[in-house]
Amino acid sequence: MIIESGMIVAAGLLLAFFKCKWTWRMKMLSSPLGMDCTIFIVLNILHWGTFSGVMVAAVGALICSGLISLGRFLFGYVEKNIYYPGVKNVSKELIK
Repeated sequence: MIIESGMIVAAGLLLAFFKCKWTWRMKMLSSPLGMDCTIFIVLNILHWGTFSGVMVAAVGALICSGLISLGRFLFGYVEKNIYYPGVKNVSKELIK
């Protein structure tokens, strides 16, 4: 039950990620540690109160961490204003 709830939380955050423009997506993928910490803190604040709520937040944050790594591999990231492409080059999307 906790793992499934964590997957649902991560899926909701993934949908919110894909609603953003490519420039914001690259900003999020470019700072993975900051995103991991932010997601973990926000999810813990939202699910605070019960042991199962905190475990759902932890599982959701762990899944999001894996998805951030996958996103960096697939789409690349920007570091010091240099785009490092992933499997799919999205540099044309960043120019728009």
